[in-house]
Amino acid sequence: MKNSSKATLVGCGLLVTLLSGCTTVPNTDMTPEARQKLHSIAMLDVIEPKRVAVVNSGGAAAGFGLIGALAQGAVNASHTSTYTDHVAAGKILFAPDIADGVAGRLTGNGYQVVKLDGQKVKLADDGKSDDYSAIQTDADAIMNVWFTSFGYISPPQQLDYIPWVVIRARILDAKTKQDLYYKTFACGYDVKASSVHIDSDFAYTYGSFSDLEKNFDKSVEGIKSCEKSVADMIGRDLARTPASAPANAAASTTMTRPAATATATVSKKL
Repeated sequence: MKNSSKATLVGCGLLVTLLSGCTTVPNTDMTPEARQKLHSIAMLDVIEPKRVAVVNSGGAAAGFGLIGALAQGAVNASHTSTYTDHVAAGKILFAPDIADGVAGRLTGNGYQVVKLDGQKVKLADDGKSDDYSAIQTDADAIMNVWFTSFGYISPPQQLDYIPWVVIRARILDAKTKQDLYYKTFACGYDVKASSVHIDSDFAYTYGSFSDLEKNFDKSVEGIKSCEKSVADMIGRDLARTPASAPANAAASTTMTRPAATATATVSKKL
């Protein structure tokens, strides 16, 4: 971003969004009845993220109040802009990975999958929810998959940057527009709420932004690895005969090795 004040505001926005926490999100499993009746699914386009965030949620913000938050916000905005520029320069796309991954797993489960190219969800009259009334399809259901958080984060109480990929998947009855399935998946950083947590691979852990930048190609691989893990989980959820989940996996599901942890610290690497 060229305007420093705008960069600071955007950076603080990222920080405030993170530190404010996540409200409870929908967590709707598909019922056996709906699963039996569902044969075809029409998928909306997955929108490419406009930016790939790189956020240190501690740093100066952890120990120096508002001034620290402003300073850390500016650093976060700068790192986000730099990383996003690298992504653009490399012509790297992330949306096809999750879109094709989910479609492939649904097809493998025996569903007929069609793409709703160009059709978009509208903002409802309440100004905050989605309106699917204009979506036209002959399929049994409509599926929407989208990113809510995307990039790398150095969480509170942790030194390292780890993947921060939050994806929502929603399936609605094409006629009634009632929810059949609605989940939020968080890979890497655990956003809590009622999301399904998936640990990122320890291999995609970086001690500083400079370390992350030096290993850019591998860090991109880390994000895409999270996308694959989410697609795998959606595929398992929507299997014709769902697998029984372990008793201790109700709130958190581990797909790979645990992410790195570290002792609390006020000063983090920028």
